Amino acid sequence: MSNTNLSRRDLFKFSGIAAAGLAGAAALSGCASPKSASEKTADKTTSNWRNKPEAITNISETVECDLIVVGAGNGGLVGAMTAQEAGFDVIVLEKSGAIAQAREAIGTIGSRHSQGHEPDIPTLMNHAKTTQSGDVNMALYRTWAEKSGEFMDWLEDIETPAGMTFPFEYHSPADPHAYYPAICTNPVMGEFNPQGPNMGAYAHLEVLRDLFLAAGGRIDFTTPARQLVQDASGKVTGVIAQNKEKYLQYNAKHGVILCTGGYGANKDMVQELCPASLNYCTSTAATTEEGDGIRMALWAGGVLEKGAGAMVWNRSVVDDSEEVGPEKAQPLFLPASQPFLRVNVHGERFMNEDSTYPEIYAQGTRQPRGFSWQVFDGTYWEDIQRFDTGGCSRLTPAPDGSAFNADVYNCEALSKEHLDSTWMQPMLDAGILKKCNTIDELAETMFPEKEDRTTFLATIERYNSLQATGDIDYGKAAFRYSTVEEAPFYAIRTAGNFLVTINGIITDTKSRALREDGSVIEGLYVCGNDQGGFYPHNYPSEFTGINAGRSATFARIAAKDACSIA
Repeated sequence: MSNTNLSRRDLFKFSGIAAAGLAGAAALSGCASPKSASEKTADKTTSNWRNKPEAITNISETVECDLIVVGAGNGGLVGAMTAQEAGFDVIVLEKSGAIAQAREAIGTIGSRHSQGHEPDIPTLMNHAKTTQSGDVNMALYRTWAEKSGEFMDWLEDIETPAGMTFPFEYHSPADPHAYYPAICTNPVMGEFNPQGPNMGAYAHLEVLRDLFLAAGGRIDFTTPARQLVQDASGKVTGVIAQNKEKYLQYNAKHGVILCTGGYGANKDMVQELCPASLNYCTSTAATTEEGDGIRMALWAGGVLEKGAGAMVWNRSVVDDSEEVGPEKAQPLFLPASQPFLRVNVHGERFMNEDSTYPEIYAQGTRQPRGFSWQVFDGTYWEDIQRFDTGGCSRLTPAPDGSAFNADVYNCEALSKEHLDSTWMQPMLDAGILKKCNTIDELAETMFPEKEDRTTFLATIERYNSLQATGDIDYGKAAFRYSTVEEAPFYAIRTAGNFLVTINGIITDTKSRALREDGSVIEGLYVCGNDQGGFYPHNYPSEFTGINAGRSATFARIAAKDACSIA
């Protein structure tokens, strides 16, 4: 086993927080720095991406194995270890030089730790259906709900000897407005500390990688898969991959599992399929996810589901230029997901701010210039504690101790001092976060036009008055309401941080890719962000960790089906 104890420096490196300057950013799916979109996608896009290319014939080497997994991430490593542990010869192909960043939260139902805290599954599924206007594969949700607990118990069983701990998060506010189903496990290296820090919160994929290699598995890094190999019947029998200038053909007796992370870094695919998910962002976390798995599955006869969307955090800032676009590579602001007052560039309130981060982003895109201002006062820390938000927006300890209190970017314990030094002060120094002693002064700072200042001051007056009577304008719950009355006063513009795409290839509940007529493409399995059916339009972010949980669950299902593992 390699040393899986992560230092504070490592966590800052993984989360993309700069040692100096602005506090950096991370992606929910990978905690990577928000780099320039042009930097990430230059020379990487694939025009006419739907068109099947000519077959690669200049094969330099042929490799035989039982199972090929494409992608060493939250799904791929689980599928690989499932088969390798059962005695099968597994090779993982990974286009980058390292395994993917682990997700610190994994959404499952029915594990040994969740006993007594499970959500009502039909309620959960129907809530998910509502977030997608009914356009969702309910059978996939049911399968995840039935099978994910077994996956989590298996992961705990094999990783506990390496020092991992598996705390289960079951707290949610006792309010009908707050729906946070109890599904999240937060594996950490070493002892779990509800008060933080939990510096090993991103270690479980490193442990899984070491277990896989120790069991005889193989990972070929910097070896991107290029094409699937099919026999005359259409059965997928292998993969052709590229290592430097050489092409290798990997033949797999039991099939291929695709887990390549979606298409967030493929500019052509994003602009065709879900441009609104990117165009009003000011940073992107997409790196190597260029749609490789989706395109290969399409070329093999698979079907890309209708509709498209992406996970987008509302935490990327907008500077005084008020320009948007992922190439701006702006930093993130952690408190942006808190339910403070939101106004547009004309000083108008436009939403119930007690919303999930994709909803806040989406509402902002409908405003002039595509972003919004977040406004709060000097009682922000007291307000944050009362808000008691869940998932990755949690900034204070859960009352029952089940959710750890940590900055999700560096896993340090969160306190007012930490929030001020790590997030507030750098933004103040950069001039992005505005701080004033009076509301009138704040209005002057935010709005160059007198009419907009007048509107903003009227908005503040009405917003403050509604706390006593109830929010009859937008219906925000009382415990998520906060006035803007006590100096100093703050305002910051925020837009979106593009994370990952969420629509993909249509599969059955065994992760087997399907053709247009519903028949199975034998030997081809699609998982993670390459798999469709869960949330093609909008990520249900109340379901903390569900993307990591469903990715791993269906990869384990795929490996078991491919290799006939009981």
